[in-house]
Amino acid sequence: MQNEELFLRMALAHALWRTALNRERERLHQKLIPVPLMAYILEHPGCTQGEVAAWLYISAASVATSCKRLEKEGLLERRVDPGNRRKNQLLVTDEGRTLTLEKRAMLDRVNARAFADIDEADRAVFARVLDKMLDNLGGRGLSLNQVFGTLMEADKRKEKK
Repeated sequence: MQNEELFLRMALAHALWRTALNRERERLHQKLIPVPLMAYILEHPGCTQGEVAAWLYISAASVATSCKRLEKEGLLERRVDPGNRRKNQLLVTDEGRTLTLEKRAMLDRVNARAFADIDEADRAVFARVLDKMLDNLGGRGLSLNQVFGTLMEADKRKEKK
């Protein structure tokens, strides 16, 4: 099998995965939210925008824009840090918590569907192949939060178009 065919299959699998997520979100009438950002704040209540940006490896401006939109939608709250009035603490609202947990469950369902009927041995082979590809492309040292940050910024660019 040629490299091009393998990469086209990977691209197709990724496109179908993203499409399945979007269909599931639309079916559930869910808002489009940056799950990694919300999950981080949910797990680190009172964190700052700078901490979120550092964890996701994205710009502080991107985090600020997302936080402003999420706050406007009632999913996030910003409070002045009593220890440093120049900083804001970020907190997920009850509605934001519910939506983030629903999105995580949705991701789990779509991922389970994607890997249905693929046994553990095949998953291990697949993981080893992906690790080798990451090594070859210089991405093995990247953390998942860096990848999520990159995807979030790509989604944001699409929304602007």
